[in-house]
Amino acid sequence: MKFANVSVKKDAFENALEHIIRELPQSIQWSNDGHWICFRPEDLKLPSQGWKIHLSVVPGEGAELLRRITPVLTKHGVQWKVVNSGLKLIETSNGSIPLPQTGKCVTIYAANEKQFLHLLEDMYVCTIGFDGPAIPTDRSYRGSACVFYRYGAFTDRFYYDRYSAAKVHAIQNIEGNLEEDRRVPGRYKPEWVNEPEELLHIQATKKDISSSNVSSSNNNEFGIRNIRVKRVLKKSGKGGVFLISCTQHAQAVMKEAVHRMRVDSAGRSAHDYVENEYHVLELLKETGYTPQPLDLFNYEKNRYLILEYFDSISLREYIHRRHVAADYTWTEMARICQDILDMVETCHRKGVIINDLTPNNIVVMPDGNVRLIDLELAYLRNDERETKPLTGHTPGYVSRGREHSQRSSFQDDIYSLGAVFYYMASSVDPYFKYQTDYLKCGQALLKGLVNMEELRSLGNLSVRIMNGVYEQLADIRNDLDAISKEPMNEWQGSSLPLNNELTGAEVLRQAQRMADWLYTSLDFDNRQELYPENSMSRMFHPANFNFGWTGMVYGFNQLGHITQLIQYHQYAREVMEWILVHHPYIPDETPTGLYFGYGAVPWRLAETAEALNDSSLLDLAENLALQLTQNGPTQTNISHGAAGLGLMLLEIYRIGGRAELLERAELLAAYILNQEERNEDGLSMWKVKEQPSKKNGGHYSLGFSHGIAGIGYFLLAMADQTNKQVYLSAVKRIVYTLDRTSHNGQNGQKMWPATSEKPDTLWVHWCNGSAGIGRFLLAAADVLGDPVSARLGREAADAVAQTTIFASFGQCHGLAGNGDLLLLAERCHPGRYAARLEQYAQMLLAMRSDEHDMWMWPLEDMESFSPDYMTGYMGVYSFLLRLYYPTMCTEPLVYSGFNPVKEAMNYDINSYI
Repeated sequence: MKFANVSVKKDAFENALEHIIRELPQSIQWSNDGHWICFRPEDLKLPSQGWKIHLSVVPGEGAELLRRITPVLTKHGVQWKVVNSGLKLIETSNGSIPLPQTGKCVTIYAANEKQFLHLLEDMYVCTIGFDGPAIPTDRSYRGSACVFYRYGAFTDRFYYDRYSAAKVHAIQNIEGNLEEDRRVPGRYKPEWVNEPEELLHIQATKKDISSSNVSSSNNNEFGIRNIRVKRVLKKSGKGGVFLISCTQHAQAVMKEAVHRMRVDSAGRSAHDYVENEYHVLELLKETGYTPQPLDLFNYEKNRYLILEYFDSISLREYIHRRHVAADYTWTEMARICQDILDMVETCHRKGVIINDLTPNNIVVMPDGNVRLIDLELAYLRNDERETKPLTGHTPGYVSRGREHSQRSSFQDDIYSLGAVFYYMASSVDPYFKYQTDYLKCGQALLKGLVNMEELRSLGNLSVRIMNGVYEQLADIRNDLDAISKEPMNEWQGSSLPLNNELTGAEVLRQAQRMADWLYTSLDFDNRQELYPENSMSRMFHPANFNFGWTGMVYGFNQLGHITQLIQYHQYAREVMEWILVHHPYIPDETPTGLYFGYGAVPWRLAETAEALNDSSLLDLAENLALQLTQNGPTQTNISHGAAGLGLMLLEIYRIGGRAELLERAELLAAYILNQEERNEDGLSMWKVKEQPSKKNGGHYSLGFSHGIAGIGYFLLAMADQTNKQVYLSAVKRIVYTLDRTSHNGQNGQKMWPATSEKPDTLWVHWCNGSAGIGRFLLAAADVLGDPVSARLGREAADAVAQTTIFASFGQCHGLAGNGDLLLLAERCHPGRYAARLEQYAQMLLAMRSDEHDMWMWPLEDMESFSPDYMTGYMGVYSFLLRLYYPTMCTEPLVYSGFNPVKEAMNYDINSYI
């Protein structure tokens, strides 16, 4: 993702904000939520929904906009909010934020229809001359390019989607029911809301530019060219990329630049970026490395560039696939590196500085050759137009400190080349924003590359390039050629600290420090949240396990079991009591899923009750478990549906022995068996359901979290509890299905696609790949005595151990989740995975944040931190504790009845049943 120039104008905007706050009347309160600064008169009472006004402005005019509108809004006594920084203002118009937020600099809430009409006209008058980007979800007032409006929610009202458990922003319809507050282009009000008659009259007298659509008639630019959109390739606030047909070309790419988007300090906009790309492509069209420029034209204030279409995939996707399956060869990698070097060298000979050389903008053709696309930021050194470089960057592919510079040096491309090589070697963008010495962190990651010395050497070369060792591409070429002859040593300018040993005692000490600090940071007096939520936790119920508070409770209890200190279980109890008081279960409203809903709450309650020997807490857990499962589930899988709730019932039944829990689990198992689908090849599948309004109606997943492996795991637990053949038979069908749908790696690994609909999209991570599927298969090998399960389980663990893919540190898509499978597989096959587990531990030690006193690892964005279990540092600690204290703590949300030490190798893994 690219970010436009952060210009000096942002300081003026922030100074204007400070002036407003300083001069506020005492009757107006203000607050800052991290994105918006909100101004609200003390005694104002607003409805929960209604008409609101949005103002759009280009970044350089933000301060003047505030100067004009503030006195008017203060006079009206309205509630309003404005983005809280110059950077946020820039983001509203550079295409880097979701489409529903595009253009929205100021939001004004009208208390009633009369005030709404007055505010619209007053804002229109005082913003004459401002020309901001169009707001896709709103309607323009009187053709203004600054004043827009829509009908929607004023308060944070929502419900939870019954299929995904995600929060859905809502408004109340005329029947009194909640419905989605749909923030989509072209829909500025629900069908059941009438626009005021006076407003309709005003709008009828002035063309509404927000409602204009591209016509297909023959008297416009699209009609003249007979352009037909075949597929939307990309869409954002700054425009779109489309696969089209036209008069002269059966297939081409069309890029759209939206009017007044991406305006920089010099007044240049997205139009200039597209025009710049056209000129660069004209210069490079004889090289064969770039698409041919076919046309450039304007229509309806937007600019369009038509290009040659390449049948290709991005280098990012190409390398990702190679690292997931570990099926690359050095010959292949070296050839691509040499081709990219040739391409960069050719551009430089033509006087072109690419300025955005990334794995996204390099594509690989079916014949293996590479091409360069998306040259909006390229700079022509000897351009007769004497233009300055356009600004923007892709994080990780520009030297720190030069992200917002007007880059005009070949050395910037050399740095980007090093970053591209690093991605090729490691499958990771060299971003590491959380690290002060980010290249040291990148060097540490290279130590985790297995069975490929040349890849590690390529990584070492890339670090040297990014450290500024090379000034000429020829010198890089020489060292690249030498890699296959002699491995390149680690770059010493970015060496790791000497004290790099990890011990169980130190892991435990750090985990206790983290837990104690976290507990003292919890705000039990806050009815809404115990600690600041991150972007993922805000999307789901706050008590969910993946990103919410029950994951934290597990971490407290895990430490209590290891240390035998009651205080950690008391921490857990306090959090659980806070959840029950402030976020109680509400039938038909609270999502019940195990991972994303309330399903983990009774499980964590029972776990805490067992640790504290508290029968009253256990009673609460049992009753809540039965209440949650009283109605039939929507899904069958572990994350959202019957399988996850069934595991919860079984575990609470183990603790307390209440027969109703096992009976309820049997009902859920019967529901699952009833949902099984058998195809003509004898494969058993369960559909992941979606909203009926969606065209496909659902999809099929093979994984542990969302798919048949997790369903099989629950049915396996039911078989272990009841010894019923119906469950064992279903498990065997699932094993057969996983065997038939697996992908064979070149080194004896087994991988599976995330969904059966996309067989080429292979995963090795816990949620939907080999790590989670392997967890089910190893348990199945134990219970069934099945050689096929044993073989597949070992090959899944081999895939995890041999892969060089790196997505994050966490449980869901990262080292911690992969490591948990290897811990289990190591018990089944002693010695087979010990070295890889040690590598994981050393990588986690070396790549922890250097910006915090305690050990922390960032979320998947590689820059923010949270104690989430599945994506944050709680899950990383949990894995490390299991690594060093294996007999004292188990994984969360798994069945405790399986034998974790039985050796699957006892079975003949080369035979089939």
